Amino acid sequence: MKFELLFIEQIYIEQMTLNFDTAWNESLKKNKKRLIWGIPMIVLGGLIIYGKNNLGFLFIVIGIHYLINFYDYYSFYKKNKNTFFGLVEAEKNEQIEANENYFWEFNDDYLKYKDYKYEVKIKWKAFKSARVIDKNLFIDLNNGNNSSYIIGETEIGTENFHKLIVFVTNKIGQETSA
Repeated sequence: MKFELLFIEQIYIEQMTLNFDTAWNESLKKNKKRLIWGIPMIVLGGLIIYGKNNLGFLFIVIGIHYLINFYDYYSFYKKNKNTFFGLVEAEKNEQIEANENYFWEFNDDYLKYKDYKYEVKIKWKAFKSARVIDKNLFIDLNNGNNSSYIIGETEIGTENFHKLIVFVTNKIGQETSA
């Protein structure tokens, strides 16, 4: 299967946002638990101190520790989010300026991708999985840093999208839906 696609700014931003949100989802849930534990610990500690027991200070310290960790991680997340979307904006502008189509080729031996900047041919054994998230196919590289090639149903049409999912799943051997 071969696809020659126009660069569509809105689709690109949606896919990159989905990619970012998917990558950070689990970590943000864990960080939210710090907040959920921190506030009740501080309140409980305050109530214990009000009841004339110094053990409450321990609960307050533990609660403050949770809140500090929550804030540190949230700051780390915001910094990475700003960096990532700054890169997305720069890439989007370069894509628009280049004004070139990009190409996908799916054959029995490899995935070939070409855009204004890159031309790669990747054997199927270099991928670890394929995921379908919000009508986008994420083809995940097996390199440890969550790199994915993303192609959407809106770009290639429903029929081609379903054919592509079957093809890629057969080549990679794993598919998950989220």
